[in-house]
Amino acid sequence: MNHVSVSRSALTLSLVAAVLASTACEDKRVKELHTGMTRDSAVTKLSTDVKPGSGPDSLPNVYTTSRYLIAGKNYEVLFYSPNDEKKGKDSVPWAKLTPIVLVDNRVVGKGWQYWDSLSAANKIPLQKR
Repeated sequence: MNHVSVSRSALTLSLVAAVLASTACEDKRVKELHTGMTRDSAVTKLSTDVKPGSGPDSLPNVYTTSRYLIAGKNYEVLFYSPNDEKKGKDSVPWAKLTPIVLVDNRVVGKGWQYWDSLSAANKIPLQKR
């Protein structure tokens, strides 16, 4: 009987460790984003700690964006880069970016797991990482 209890405890402990490990890698600015937040508020949160003298930028710390019109709703994905890299100027692997998903200018989710799920559901080609 103890064997099953030990197995459950080990499984629970490993599950908690996996969740903590996956959130530990998340940037503090991304952690501050929440569902329902406006686009402007999200961009403001992402733009903190921008390098001084980097010049004017309407989307600091956003590597690139993608936009989609699906069932009458505007979807926008901000691919967050913690070091203010820009597509065309810098080369950053997709895996190092964090997708921030907005629908009608409100945050609905963040992270690759969320974006991959939404992409698959709406038949949007997945990003190779």
